[in-house]
Amino acid sequence: SVVVYQLDFDRFSGDPFSAAAIKVCDGEHELEQLREITSVDSTIGVLATVDGKAVGGLWIALSDFEDRDIGLSFLLGDQGAWIFAARVDEQYRRRGIYSQLMAESAEARKSAGLAAPFIGVSALNKGSHKAIKRFGTYVGKVLVIRVGSMAWARSTGKLKQNQSWTFQCTRRPIQLEVY
Repeated sequence: SVVVYQLDFDRFSGDPFSAAAIKVCDGEHELEQLREITSVDSTIGVLATVDGKAVGGLWIALSDFEDRDIGLSFLLGDQGAWIFAARVDEQYRRRGIYSQLMAESAEARKSAGLAAPFIGVSALNKGSHKAIKRFGTYVGKVLVIRVGSMAWARSTGKLKQNQSWTFQCTRRPIQLEVY
């Protein structure tokens, strides 16, 4: 299952959390470093480096986000954004880098005058929940069961879904909206 949060700009402090350099990627070299860490590719990336070495990062999808692996599509509208594939190398964890990545991603959206981003976290990922609860608001939970191209989903909280079943996960995913 996936737990969905919305980041709250007012919960971030102005002080850096760690010694890592965190910034929105503005060149192909930085994007390539982020691709190596996350094994994902998207349009907006936030990269964490320590002494020039890439140690973490995340991607931001603007508007809607589709997770083909589980057969869900999150409809967030023009003002929405979805944070995904947030990772920090194991040897650099518990240093505040994850929190700093979240803060930078939210700040980038706030600076652009757009809504705070959403993030989905596996229910089993206790470390991410602990970090995100400090600066995020619980939105809801989605339980998904997928077998081959068939998926079943049930949502709770402020998540509304258009259907419970789909037999074509990659072409017609179950759509969720935050209300």
